[in-house]
Amino acid sequence: MAMLYDIFLLAAILLCTSAVYTVIAVSITGDFAQHGNVETDDTLHELNPTDLGWPIFPVLASVYIGFFVYFWRNTGQTLGMLVWKIKLVSCDETAISYRQALLRIIAAIPSVALLGLGYIGLLFGSKRQTWHDQLSKTKVIRLAKD
Repeated sequence: MAMLYDIFLLAAILLCTSAVYTVIAVSITGDFAQHGNVETDDTLHELNPTDLGWPIFPVLASVYIGFFVYFWRNTGQTLGMLVWKIKLVSCDETAISYRQALLRIIAAIPSVALLGLGYIGLLFGSKRQTWHDQLSKTKVIRLAKD
């Protein structure tokens, strides 16, 4: 459930980033004329998308990575983790390093992309760690209820 919370928050942040990027890209290029037509078969509305170019992808990737690195390094918790009272720590229960955070983010991609197989260890493993936890030498712990 913490992941679901974070997905919604991150989607909102990425949408805002895209909006700011679009305004900046259009202002810099001076290309206020939109490119191409998307036929909607609607006589009232015709969509004219703006070509944002390839730089949008590294910008969004940076925001995505920065989101997790910022929260994991500063508090060990994203906002979703905070709500569900769980925390990410190193295996020795100290704060994670930048290297661990980056390694965990990179390793989480195939963990999710392979139909969530990387999470099987969390459900059935003796150490209760995902693939990306094992690779980055981190673990998620439950915090005591207040």
